[in-house]
Amino acid sequence: MDTGFASQLNGTCSSDPNAFAFLDPTPVGFHNIFYHVLYSDMRSRSTVDYYASNQGAVFDDFVAAMTKLRMIGVNTPATGGEIRRDCRFPN
Repeated sequence: MDTGFASQLNGTCSSDPNAFAFLDPTPVGFHNIFYHVLYSDMRSRSTVDYYASNQGAVFDDFVAAMTKLRMIGVNTPATGGEIRRDCRFPN
């Protein structure tokens, strides 16, 4: 991981336990910067190579994942669920 980015995350997470830190340094656009982080790990490098050479697969797999996610059924406050203030602990 880039040491500057690691330092930024460390500062964000240690100064405020309720802070939100993006793991992607540029979270508002769709791009391949996030894959550079994954590429440094040999366990994910072949997957990164695959998606880097086939952008259509990125979008196709994203659509498939979102479709599967829709099927699991999300509990909202209206259906007896909750939106946690801190994902590690129930409200």
